[in-house]
Amino acid sequence: MLYRHMVTLRLLSARMVDLQRTSKVALHTSCLGEEAVIVAAALAARESDWVFPGAREWGAAIVRGLPIEAYVHHAFGTSHDVAKGHSAPDHPPARQYRVGPASGVAGAHVPQAVGAAWAAKIKKDDVATIAVFGDAANGTGDLHNALNFAGVFKPACVFVCRVDGRVPRTTHDRAVAYGLASARVDGSDVLAVLALVRAALARATSGQGATLIEAETHPLTPTLADEIWQRGGAELLALGDTDPLVVLRRALERDKLLDAAADEAIARDVRAAIDAAVRAAEQAAPPARATMFEDVYAKVPAHLEAQQAQKESATWAR
Repeated sequence: MLYRHMVTLRLLSARMVDLQRTSKVALHTSCLGEEAVIVAAALAARESDWVFPGAREWGAAIVRGLPIEAYVHHAFGTSHDVAKGHSAPDHPPARQYRVGPASGVAGAHVPQAVGAAWAAKIKKDDVATIAVFGDAANGTGDLHNALNFAGVFKPACVFVCRVDGRVPRTTHDRAVAYGLASARVDGSDVLAVLALVRAALARATSGQGATLIEAETHPLTPTLADEIWQRGGAELLALGDTDPLVVLRRALERDKLLDAAADEAIARDVRAAIDAAVRAAEQAAPPARATMFEDVYAKVPAHLEAQQAQKESATWAR
C-alpha cells in the first residue's frame, strides 16, 4: 500500500505538470521527490485524526481516500468538481476523508491544525492533527503562532516540515524555544518517516505535547520532470539513490515483498487510472454558471441575486 500510494502521487504529479505546461490545467504544485513525507504523514494518522496539508501536499487527500478522478476533475475545474470552481487547483475539498482544506499561503494552515487539536482537547475527543508544510513556512508569523500555541496548551498535534536537502538550513532546532519535542529524519525513507510520525502521534495523544519533525527531501524540479515526461516518462520511477521510490523499492525487494512483475503491474494500473480520469475530465462540461453563487453565502446578497438573474436571462456568445 505504501508503494502504490507513492507511485500514484509520482505519476499523477508528473501528469499534472505536463497538463499545466500545456495550459490544460491552470496550476499544479508538484510533489515530485517528496512523496515519502506526504504519504507517511497521511498514513500515520488514525481514522479519527485530521491531516492539514498545504497546496504541495494535495496528495494527502488521495492517500486518505479521495479518488483520483475526483482530484483530476477538481484540477480541471469541471462540473464534477466538488468545489464548483471556487478554489484553485490543488486545493481539493476532502472533508469526508478528514483532510483540512489545503492552503496556498505558506504556513497558513498550521494554526488551523493546532486549533482543531485544541478544540478536540477541550471536547475530550480522541482526535489528533498532523500539519504538513514546506520550509517556506519557516519565516512566517503563522508558523510562530502555531508552535507557540502548541507549546503552551499541548494539544495533540504533530508538525511535519519538508526541508530541501539542497539548501542547508534547520527547522527542528527551534522547537526547544517553544517547549516542543523535535526530531530529524531522512525524507527519502518512507518507513523511517512513518515510524517517526506514528511515535510523535502516540506521544501527543498521551498528553506529552506536540513534536516538530524535520524531513529532509530531494525534490525534483518541475522543469526536469517535464523533460522526463517528454522523453516518455520511463525514468520517473527511478530518479537516483535519494529517490524515495527507489529507497522503498529496494527495501521491498530485499524482503521479497515486491518483484519486477508486481512493480510493473502497479505502475500500469496507476497509469491507466490516471489516463481514465484525465479523459473523463477533458470530456466533462464546465460548472453551471449558477454555481458561481452557491456555497459562498448563507444568504446570497440582493445585488448578487440580481446579477444571477441577469446572467440567467442573458444570451451568451460561444
